[in-house]
Amino acid sequence: MSKAFKASYIAGIIDGECLGGDVEVDNFSSLSEANSRSISFYDNSEYKNDFLKTKAKVVILKKNSAFLRDGSSIIVDDPYLAFAKVSSLFLKKLNSYYIHESSYISSDATLSDNISIGAYSTIGSNSTIQENVYIGTNSSIGENVLIGSNTIIHSNVTIESNVKLGKNCEILSGARIGTSGFGFAREKDGAWVKIPQVGKVIIGDNVDIGANTTIDRGAIENTIIHDGVKIDNLVQIGHNCSIGENTIIAGCAGIAGSTKIGKNCMIGGAAMIKGHISIADGTIISGGSTIAKTIDNSGKRFSSLFPYNIEHKDWLRIAYNLKNLGKKNE
Repeated sequence: MSKAFKASYIAGIIDGECLGGDVEVDNFSSLSEANSRSISFYDNSEYKNDFLKTKAKVVILKKNSAFLRDGSSIIVDDPYLAFAKVSSLFLKKLNSYYIHESSYISSDATLSDNISIGAYSTIGSNSTIQENVYIGTNSSIGENVLIGSNTIIHSNVTIESNVKLGKNCEILSGARIGTSGFGFAREKDGAWVKIPQVGKVIIGDNVDIGANTTIDRGAIENTIIHDGVKIDNLVQIGHNCSIGENTIIAGCAGIAGSTKIGKNCMIGGAAMIKGHISIADGTIISGGSTIAKTIDNSGKRFSSLFPYNIEHKDWLRIAYNLKNLGKKNE
């Protein structure tokens, strides 16, 4: 059965003003795909035609667009943010908790109330799973792991031993947390000797981790992902890294070991960040950039791609000229 919410209840959650009747909705949708039970939002004039034709029962919008709406609406300052909060109402799972008979739970693991564990998932020794946690199918939870309340772990996730995962987190399928860091010392003859990785991974509250992302445990110190961090798919975070509060990292970014990234940073897709450096609070790194030295000044944007979208033959010519710049005067 679908969840249904009154417009006045939704308005209260998003600090909005309800106009045009306290109607009920049971799904969220785009303007063009909405039906007579939908709630949607309007925040971009490019979608004005869809807005004027929408069948949505309720539309979230700004005050300066309210005159265009013939029907129920909720007035807010930021419709996009408000819609993000509203959509989560409909995505929360109904209260149906189960532990599949094929799952394995160590005899000394501690499970709180209202927990779901899918088929073929395992919970290791001395691990603690707090209330309202959902674990999908075929996921592996190691030893001495703590998973905070209201956290969702999707299918095929591996959480190695000695990981602490906070409250209200979401880990998407294929993520690997607490894997061994990439650390080697070199012999005189060139052979590599592996350095044991004995640290932990500590993840704060309200953290999202994307599909097939890998977070290595520390070598000696811990790898720390602070509260509110959002990490996209296919991101690599090396050992001993620290990612500050509310930093967001887009897909395919790579962060080498022992890097400290500040609060409220934005790291674009496929950015590469060298190890053993620091990134100041509020830094923005453009997609595809390579960051090879510490950034001390907060609130700056850094890019290292030049030039954009040129043919390969032109790139070779520019690279040749840069390489030989100044040599003519030698």
